[in-house]
Amino acid sequence: MKKTLFIVFFALSSLLLFAQTDEELFGSSDDDFFEGDGIEELAVEENSSAGENKAKVDLGQGIIFENGSVKIGGNFSTSLSSSTVLYEKFEEDEDKKTFKDHIYESILTPDLSAYLTFDARPNQNLRMYTKFGMEYPFTSKANTSFVTAGTFIQVPVAATTNVDDWFKIKELFTDFSIADVAFFRFGLHTVTWGCGYFFSPVSDVINTTSINPEDTDAQVEGSVNLRTQITFPGSQNCLWFYVIPGKDFILENSAQTYLRDTALAGKFDLVLGGWELGLGGYWKYQNSPKALITASGSIRKLGLFGEALYQYGSNSEWSESIEWEEKTHIYQLTAGFNYYWKVPEILFAGQYYYDSNDLDQAHKYLTHGHNIAAMISFSRIFGTNDVSASLFAMINFGKEEMSEEYKEAAKNLGIASYLNAATYSATLNYTPVKTITLSAGPYITMEDLEEAPLVELKLNVKMGGGQF
Repeated sequence: MKKTLFIVFFALSSLLLFAQTDEELFGSSDDDFFEGDGIEELAVEENSSAGENKAKVDLGQGIIFENGSVKIGGNFSTSLSSSTVLYEKFEEDEDKKTFKDHIYESILTPDLSAYLTFDARPNQNLRMYTKFGMEYPFTSKANTSFVTAGTFIQVPVAATTNVDDWFKIKELFTDFSIADVAFFRFGLHTVTWGCGYFFSPVSDVINTTSINPEDTDAQVEGSVNLRTQITFPGSQNCLWFYVIPGKDFILENSAQTYLRDTALAGKFDLVLGGWELGLGGYWKYQNSPKALITASGSIRKLGLFGEALYQYGSNSEWSESIEWEEKTHIYQLTAGFNYYWKVPEILFAGQYYYDSNDLDQAHKYLTHGHNIAAMISFSRIFGTNDVSASLFAMINFGKEEMSEEYKEAAKNLGIASYLNAATYSATLNYTPVKTITLSAGPYITMEDLEEAPLVELKLNVKMGGGQF
């Protein structure tokens, strides 16, 4: 009991010590990159002598080409990181590894990716946007997951295979509008429903991946859908409607799905003073219906946000029976805050997340129970922005131990951040020149709060890259 209380005290105390940088937490999206996600007519610069459009280059703003209403830009990421184990627990029957063994088994990970963004706005009522690129390693691999059935003995009954390709399409959509009242977007795009920083159950309703708590700047994967936004004249209030086609294709190499597999969603946003309130829902035939509430605002310099999601029945329950009776009531609740000290450039944020779903594996193993995440970042150390530091902590109380197969599947899905009961990291960053940033710090993980931690030293060097 004393050991458990000590761990909880240590975990809560760590919330004041571990975090990410503010740039990672509040990083700009590509829509911000290109002056908002609405439809607007771009001013065309004219050559006073020739009366022709002028193409201009602004690499500092991530634009390599701009001519009238067309902009082409992107980003390039390149770095090398290493990880060396400093301490790990061994069973009594295992040979204890020496420091030399850990050095020999150090991991080196190259990061090399490039994305190109194309944004065309030929007139006030039309926009075409896409973001695509590539990531290292430049290979394709297939991951197969099995659907099982049975009460006591799980028997594989079907298999689905997803191909993880080196070529990535992040977004591909078109915007168009009617009379400046109804605005439409159709295609592949990320839906920004939620307001959470580290966790967002509301964002997970339509998007296909979750926020990575350790890299909140990473883009969440969206889905193909038709979005309709209806604005109320003279206010910032609006209605959002979504039509989301199914992803279970009828024929191979075909986009055909059954109409009954189409999901519908809607959300109403109400602005009251400095607060924004949201109320919405999600429905899909023979699937769990959902209702949601969001709220965000501020009290002086303290930013506050919260989300509540109610779900009738788990995915596993609906797959076993399509009857409406005897389904479980599932709740996901989260609340958080952020505070920024302009001088001396310190950002602090924290979030609590409760997930009652212990019936679906993805929740049972990853987020079931009580979750806490926090960060604090120092953008200016020793009187210079060339030196910065970031600290991060994430703790889960309630998840169950998962199999090695599920751990591997979670890593392939990009949700490795949720695999441990606790994760702590501290990073010191130094930028000797603008094109090189060196980072170093400890990385501590605990698969179980009652077990000894795994302590690693992580080093990273970012070389060049950036927006172009």
